[in-house]
Amino acid sequence: MAPAETIEIERACARLILEFAKYNDDWDHQALADLFVEDSTFARPLDPTHPYYGKDKVHAIFRDRARRLTRHIMTNILITPLSATEAKGTSYVTMMSAPDPDEKWPREGEGTFIGTFDDTFVKTDAGWKFKSRSGNVALYQGGHVPVIPVPSIEETGVPPK
Repeated sequence: MAPAETIEIERACARLILEFAKYNDDWDHQALADLFVEDSTFARPLDPTHPYYGKDKVHAIFRDRARRLTRHIMTNILITPLSATEAKGTSYVTMMSAPDPDEKWPREGEGTFIGTFDDTFVKTDAGWKFKSRSGNVALYQGGHVPVIPVPSIEETGVPPK
């Protein structure tokens, strides 16, 4: 692979990571879901053992959750091209949130969470997309770790065979 092609892949995939954070914080659920291929897998950082299967299920996670003010800061983004159409990546996420997004800013958050996303990317006719995205939380300070109810199979979808 030529150096220019490697740089292009790294940049496109790193941009997906940053767009995911931005669309998540902006409540742009459809734009966030459009970052994924149809047969994607996504595991939430606060519930990594219950992945969701399919772009429609990813869309539903974000669309159907309670509104909150959130800010995701993405750092330590490392992308490794595997071929002209596949790449893997990892990044750190720092997230703070508060319950009522319409309250006056600035305001106190409910804690800070620091974790990692491990990603696989594929190149499609529409550009680079997430094939899988798996998060975890390593550290938190202040607040509490929310208990995420175990999702039903209707919520997560069926794992691919």
